Amino acid sequence: MRIVIVDGEAQVREELEKLLKKAEPEYELAGTASDGREGYELISREQPDLVIMDIQLPRMSGVTMLKKLRADEAACRVIVLTADTDFNRARQAIELGIDNYILKPLKRAQLKKAVLSVKEKVENERVMAAAFTVENIFRGCLNGQIHPDSNFHAMTLEKYGFTLDEPVSACTVWLGSNYTEQRKEVRNLLENAAADRSFSVCALEVDAWRVVAAVVYRMTDQKEAYSFFKEHVVPVLCGSFRGEIVCIWADMENGLELLEGLKKIERMREWNLLFDRGELIRREDVSRLEVVPLKYPAELERQARQAALESKGEEIKKCYYRLYDHMRREPHSPAEMKEGLIRFDLAVVNAYKTRHEIESELRIQSCMQAITVAMSWGQIRTAMEEFFHVINFRAFSEEGDDQYSPLIRKAVEMVRKYYDQGVTLEEIAGQLFVSEEYLSAQFKKETGAGFTETVRNYRIERIKGLLINTRLKLTQIAELTGYADPKYMSRVFKEEVGMLPTEYRKSVH
Repeated sequence: MRIVIVDGEAQVREELEKLLKKAEPEYELAGTASDGREGYELISREQPDLVIMDIQLPRMSGVTMLKKLRADEAACRVIVLTADTDFNRARQAIELGIDNYILKPLKRAQLKKAVLSVKEKVENERVMAAAFTVENIFRGCLNGQIHPDSNFHAMTLEKYGFTLDEPVSACTVWLGSNYTEQRKEVRNLLENAAADRSFSVCALEVDAWRVVAAVVYRMTDQKEAYSFFKEHVVPVLCGSFRGEIVCIWADMENGLELLEGLKKIERMREWNLLFDRGELIRREDVSRLEVVPLKYPAELERQARQAALESKGEEIKKCYYRLYDHMRREPHSPAEMKEGLIRFDLAVVNAYKTRHEIESELRIQSCMQAITVAMSWGQIRTAMEEFFHVINFRAFSEEGDDQYSPLIRKAVEMVRKYYDQGVTLEEIAGQLFVSEEYLSAQFKKETGAGFTETVRNYRIERIKGLLINTRLKLTQIAELTGYADPKYMSRVFKEEVGMLPTEYRKSVH
């Protein structure tokens, strides 16, 4: 605790200094002054925690000095020591917010007790100031630990310009498997989004739900805040961060509804399956969807089962692409689409098991469970990738593969199986326990084409098939062929085919 002493008597100043050092070594004497004017300048400069002063000072009275300090909003605590028994001056000092008024001659025990009392107040204020942040206030709302009264509202209003009685909104950003890696950058972007706006943003990392939640407060208009996030913030987020991003917006009548509001957002997230990447979803948007019952594609299932019986892995994949297209053509409830996917998977697995061994029934169950709780097509895709892991690699062999060595035959089969997942030479070399250099050289020697060229050709052919046989958007086709960015996919496609995907689709229809 930093202390300033202001007293006209040198002997008193020295006595006070010795007493403070003896009472508590941690007390820091920031300076002493012998008159009110010097004391005012010293206190203004040093900003101490405590001022011990006489009320009768030369050049400027103690009362006048206190009035000037309070006018400057100096927050220091004050103990007055004086031989003056004029109650009127004492009353003036008390009205200026002093902590104690002690008459001279000085009683050491009394002063020591008064200083200790101030020390406890200062320490409590520091703890309170550290805890009383906007982030902790909203975290308290999320944890159910905030029960504000009129004093609490007055404190938040005075310090931060808002109360928890006022409306708030929340924009949650779900980052999928990239949450741990990207959450801090996303949080910084969200907090900086409110610069020079008519509202403020407090971004919280909510690990339990693996989202970054931007709490929008001190608003004049919730619709204006929503429009700004929809038109400016979310596009910047989606342009700055690759991978899955699901953004959902909700309005709340007051800050205390924050926990319940995020729970509602959590329950609504699976509806993201009906929206494209980069959309800011609200409950109103979901309500406006004209959901229709899903007609299960029995004929497509029959084709997939036949492909499984014949160990035609690529045909199975084609069936899944058509299933994906079938589900995305009209808005269906997420629950129905997931049930349809699981039914389709089980039909393929049961057919495959009649002629082949399955690596692990538990892994199949895990895939089905992952689909059940999925809130994005990316999660469903990951589950399906695991599903294909369970199917033996020989399902992706073709006539003519026997001409290759065992190593390159496996590599070729893996390319066919994983080309639409953005597979790399490093990943396949790692799975086959050889160096990238050796695999690359052998791959080109035996197949006549480089690894990257082969993967690209498979992807281009898959894009062509999806453009011709489905009505999927380019963003959806990019998802299915392992491209994080549909613009980059279009650029690669044009380099290989000589026209953009949209132009190719028009040319064949």
